Amino acid sequence: MLGHPSPHTRRRSEHPPFARILCVIDGTDASDAAIEQAIAIAGTDASIVFAASWYGKGSIDAGPDFDEERRDVVEHAVVRAHEAGAEACARYFRTARLAEALLGSIAQFDLVVVGAHRHSRAAGIVLSEIATQLVHRCALPVLVARDRPLSAGVVAATRALPADRAAVTAGTHIAARLGAELTIVHVPEHGDEQRRVELKSELANARALLGRSLDYAEFEGPPARSIVDVTEGDGAGLVVVGSEGKQGLPALRSVSERVAHLAPCSVLVIRNP
Repeated sequence: MLGHPSPHTRRRSEHPPFARILCVIDGTDASDAAIEQAIAIAGTDASIVFAASWYGKGSIDAGPDFDEERRDVVEHAVVRAHEAGAEACARYFRTARLAEALLGSIAQFDLVVVGAHRHSRAAGIVLSEIATQLVHRCALPVLVARDRPLSAGVVAATRALPADRAAVTAGTHIAARLGAELTIVHVPEHGDEQRRVELKSELANARALLGRSLDYAEFEGPPARSIVDVTEGDGAGLVVVGSEGKQGLPALRSVSERVAHLAPCSVLVIRNP
């Protein structure tokens, strides 16, 4: 269903969807994907701060050697961003609890990018992994990066509620910036026939921002599983989904958090206003 666009695909939305990006380098295998995708979204008219912890996951005694390796990765990321035309700098947090430090320093940013962890969602909660904590607690949009290139295709999920328009709009801006195909996925809920007006409005707005055609898909079934199914195979590089920001026990049923952990591609979680 999804494919690669023609190199002559017309782009209408060229302004940065996120002007100030915080990219977390935490030593995971997906840190390089986080760097690459932060640079791709930034383009030449946004800024990136590459952040890392001073102690990382190692002990304080092992810190100096570990720090040197992490600094090399961060400094190389800054160079890569500059070569791509983006403004970039590095920031180091002297802490063993990087997620907490990040959550206290995000007000100046529009987007947080972090590499995905290999563990399940339950293990991520128990181990307090950074990606899991950010998706659950961060008030900003969080991009959980995996190896697939974003240009492979963008999927934006909606329940046809006004609160989901931000996710559809963000997905549209990114697809336009990357010249990627855009698919909007609607998972109907029982009794939501009255939402058709909102759905038509979201689709019309996305087409206007994109300046070209898009794909539309509708699936019935559990929302998280339906969204993830669309991204299986080579179908997408990014899925964008809204979040109601549930905390505590209600968060166990969170569609956005489940998608962030189950999808084979990168996932951008947009906290609904």
